[in-house]
Amino acid sequence: MIVYKFSKFLIRLDDIHPRMNHDNFDRLINILSNDSIQGILGIIPDNKDKGLCKSKTDPDFWTKIKALEQKGFWIAQHGYQHLYDTQEGGLLNLNQQSEFAGHPKEVQRHKMTVGKQLLEEKGLTPKLFMAPSHSFDENTLEVIKELGYGITDGYGLWPKIEKGILWIPQLFASPKHLGWGLYTICLHTDQMNETAFNQLEKHIKKYNNQYIQPQEIQYYLLEKHQVGKRLLNSVMTSIIRGVLQLKRNKLKS
Repeated sequence: MIVYKFSKFLIRLDDIHPRMNHDNFDRLINILSNDSIQGILGIIPDNKDKGLCKSKTDPDFWTKIKALEQKGFWIAQHGYQHLYDTQEGGLLNLNQQSEFAGHPKEVQRHKMTVGKQLLEEKGLTPKLFMAPSHSFDENTLEVIKELGYGITDGYGLWPKIEKGILWIPQLFASPKHLGWGLYTICLHTDQMNETAFNQLEKHIKKYNNQYIQPQEIQYYLLEKHQVGKRLLNSVMTSIIRGVLQLKRNKLKS
């Protein structure tokens, strides 16, 4: 498709921790490495979510993650313990559960700060925050800014800096696109089956030059002077919100 040349893709891996499905994770990293692609790794600092424990603890986990960071992967702090203790949907209102949204700012600051310290103690330098279940609120954003994080989430076609925070939008969990923009492909490696791996690998091989590395995000920032681009982004964001809301309403009915 001709419009593909206007679409860029960025890989994001969620729910990364020492007891994940290591076979799936290693397979995906090999696929990316074969085409020299780096992405965003969403690391849970202190996972307590038993539903995410798919294997025994990998004693070399943190060494492997550090090696990937050194190759160019960006580290995102994926919550704290990945435990949902509120039923808040947050600003995006996608899922009625959260580890952060609905809590006072002090509680959120404690969770995020301790999680950040845990990652730093492992020799990592987290650059972004990634809220479990895409659920965060204004208090979360204030703490994100305090800690110097960017955020990988939200609607939009291009990354932007808003209120001092770098926003990298995340719309789809597959290589879908609307013809323009930067699309963060959100992958949960634990849940990937043979079909998912094959589809991703075929897409990467066919559109390899459309995949960007995290350090290239700066070249796609939505700038204030880009009036037409900002208008397109605003219109498409409203449409996307509406479509997703309709889908949620259908699921509830």
